[in-house]
Order: sequence, then C-alpha cells, then structure tokens
Amino acid sequence: MLTLRSVSIAFGNHTLFTGLDLVVGRGQLVGITGESGCGKTSLLRAVLGFVPFTAGTAEVCGHPLDVAHIHEIRRQTAYVPQELQPLAEKGADLVSLTHSLEHNVPLNGARLLPAMMKSLGLEDGLLKQDATKLSGGQRQRLLLAAALALPKPLLLLDEPTSALDEDCTQRVALSLLRACHEEERAALVVSHDPILLSFCDQVIHL
Repeated sequence: MLTLRSVSIAFGNHTLFTGLDLVVGRGQLVGITGESGCGKTSLLRAVLGFVPFTAGTAEVCGHPLDVAHIHEIRRQTAYVPQELQPLAEKGADLVSLTHSLEHNVPLNGARLLPAMMKSLGLEDGLLKQDATKLSGGQRQRLLLAAALALPKPLLLLDEPTSALDEDCTQRVALSLLRACHEEERAALVVSHDPILLSFCDQVIHL
C-alpha cells in the first residue's frame, strides 16, 4: 500500500530526514516515532502530496506519487492530523467535517460509524452533544472513528492517542489491529505512545 525508496524532506537548507526506505503492506500496522521536529508529520503530509519529497520515489495505493495520481491516492487514504480544530456545533458535525475533507471523500462510511464508535468506547449520544463541551480525548476518538468508518485501504494517523488514557489507548490500538489484520487495510501511525507502538507490527525510528 505504501513504498518509499530513499526519500528525503528538506525545507530550504533545513533537512528533516534523508534516505528513508519504508514498505507498508496490506494487513500491517506500522509506527513512526522519533524526536520532535524530525519530520514525522511532514512524512504523512508528503504521502498525501501536501509536502514534497526532495529526493527519492514513492508509490501509494498502487500509484506513483505524482500530480496525475494524487487525487486517486487521496480517495483511497483516510488521514487524521494531530491537531484538527474545525468549527462544529455538535459531535456529529465533527464527523461530517472529517468525511468532507478532500483527502477523505467520498462520504460512504456513515453506516459503519456506530460500530467504530462503540469499539472506541464512545456512546451514540456523543453525536448530539455540544462539540465545545467534548473533552480532547472524546474529540480525538470521534475523529478516529470517523476515519475508520471510511472504507479506505490506507490509514495515516498523526498521534491518535496523545490525549487518551491507557484504557482508551488500548481500545484504539485494538481497533487499528482489527482494521489491519482482519480487514486487510494498512496503517502508518505517528506516535510517541509506548503502548500504541507496542501493538505495531513494525516501528521505524525517524
């Protein structure tokens, strides 16, 4: 689902990383970790074409990462950034906004949302609650549930458990394992969380 060959990212004279090789196949949950500022988030954004690789080649969902294929790549990828603070009145609006993002279209995962929420320890009533009154952990799990409800073969997740306790982190990890091992999706997860990383099939230190 994702093949990176000797890729590098640099902004001007500042190099984040060089010569990264990475293969993520169907059924694999792969973690990316490393010090702050080493380029973990930029790596996810580069896979989606929002940040350019300055060297190397990449294939995503069977397509070369280039202008001609970027929209098809985004259609097959579910992405949850570390910080997404959309304007929303209700919990349901968070889901709608997540599903309407360019990289998360088309909206065809609504029927799967209740099961995804339940697996992450969220009640259906959360969708009717005032979004501003949801805790950081609730918002984080709701956005993750929205992404998992989309039938996309590749998941790109940036620090999905940063606001969660140990129990919720394990729920997230098990949901990701289920998506990868049972549904044969692939997931690339940026994280500093040792619990989540312990569930990964492979961990790359950037």
